[in-house]
Amino acid sequence: MKKLGLVMMTFLIGTLLTIKPAEAAYLSEYDKYVEVSYEEARKIADLFGLQDISLGEETARLSFEMQESLIAKVEKILNTEIDHYYIWLTVNGEPVLGIDPPVALYN
Repeated sequence: MKKLGLVMMTFLIGTLLTIKPAEAAYLSEYDKYVEVSYEEARKIADLFGLQDISLGEETARLSFEMQESLIAKVEKILNTEIDHYYIWLTVNGEPVLGIDPPVALYN
C-alpha cells in the first residue's frame, strides 16, 4: 500500500511540475504594421480620444496602454485570458497608434 501511495504521489508531483497552465498574453509576433498618411492616423487617433496629443511614440504608447487596460478588465469579468495582437499604424515607418482588432471568442 505504501508503494502505491508513493507511486501515486510521485506521479502527481511530476504532473504538477511538467504541465504548464495555458497562458494568454499579448502576442507581439502576430503584430501587423500598416503605413498610413498623417491625416488618416490623426482621424483614427481622434476616435480614440487622443485629440490633443501629437502623433508619434506617445500616441502609440497611450493607445497600447488604454487597450491593454481594457483587455485586463474584460478578462477579469469573463474570468479568462485572451490572446491578442496589435495592428500598428505607422507614419514614415514610425508606429503612431496601436489597434487591438476585435476577435470573436468561442468557448
